[in-house]
Amino acid sequence: MPAHVFQLKSVLCCLCVVLPCGSWQQSHASARRIFRHHDAAHPISYGVQLPMGRAPFAFASVTSEELVDFLLHDPCTSYLLDDCCDPACLRSQWGFEEDSINEQCENILKADWHASSFWGACSARLFVPRTDEFLPARPAPVRIQAFIQAFQHASAACWGRLAQALHAQECQASGNRELQHSLKVFRRCLEDRTHFTGVEAQIWKGGELTMDSHTDGATAMLHLGVTLGGNRMLRIGKFDERHAPYRPQENRRRGMRSGDEISVWNEAAYAVQELWDMEQSRGCFYVTSPFCFEHGVKYQKHAINTTFALQCRFAFSNLTDARLVNGQRTNVMREIADVIAHSLVDSIDRKELQLPTLQEPLGIITTAAKKPARMIPPLD
Repeated sequence: MPAHVFQLKSVLCCLCVVLPCGSWQQSHASARRIFRHHDAAHPISYGVQLPMGRAPFAFASVTSEELVDFLLHDPCTSYLLDDCCDPACLRSQWGFEEDSINEQCENILKADWHASSFWGACSARLFVPRTDEFLPARPAPVRIQAFIQAFQHASAACWGRLAQALHAQECQASGNRELQHSLKVFRRCLEDRTHFTGVEAQIWKGGELTMDSHTDGATAMLHLGVTLGGNRMLRIGKFDERHAPYRPQENRRRGMRSGDEISVWNEAAYAVQELWDMEQSRGCFYVTSPFCFEHGVKYQKHAINTTFALQCRFAFSNLTDARLVNGQRTNVMREIADVIAHSLVDSIDRKELQLPTLQEPLGIITTAAKKPARMIPPLD
């Protein structure tokens, strides 16, 4: 089936399907759910060491079973969590491929989607940090696209505040062209509403699995994580002070591979209070900056349900700009992280960071079905 026809069919199906639960009608009038600080006593934490100190970040979370029900009742994607789902179907229909996540070459299924257009959008190119290239990306399922746009709208005050803070820092950085240009890259993403529109979908159907400790690329300077099914544990290395040291280690540089000495799975590197273990189960949403901190994910041994998660990031449109910020671990990026962290904290304190109600993404789908298709040129 041609991609644009499949996408049109998806929109029409979404309009026809009624969720089989009484909460659907009740939730139309429900209030938006508010993100809360993970650690209200320390709303800003510090991650990896960069020049001039550790990278600051905020972390806020919220839960919503209702929104997950909405996303998973998409008639075109509900089969993704089926244990009997054919991998060939996942590959052909949604672009899933196996991707290694640790030194043992164990794989999970990943797909790169864009969430910036509705039916009529056959394909796009998306900057993927792990390859440092633009790669073909399929449109995300319609309800996921609608949710991303609704989330952008519901928290518009938060993103407006952040764009203003980045612009103010640009004006102050007139003598530092590299910092000024890098700030502009992220500000323009917010103004163009491409934040969270680069979506990495992840599926794991096995038992216990541990992802290598790592930091994300620059697209995750602002990141929305969503768990649609299953259960996983996110571990984060964090510090309370900008110049906090790692713990001394007897085995430092004694045959350990590069990176092991700060791995979140190397408990000798961290005090107990410097590790966050966060259970991510169905209905969990969080916003943070994984570019800034060492982290890893563990899939549980006794998990019986397929784990399905979305990692929603910036979608850079310019390859030169994307490579500029993606390859930096400099004080420029620390200063950008500082602006983002403090602006997010202000918005969280003001209750501006909110999930949309169910009615909001449904309204976006209805509106999209009435508009002419927005065509994106096919891939060469």
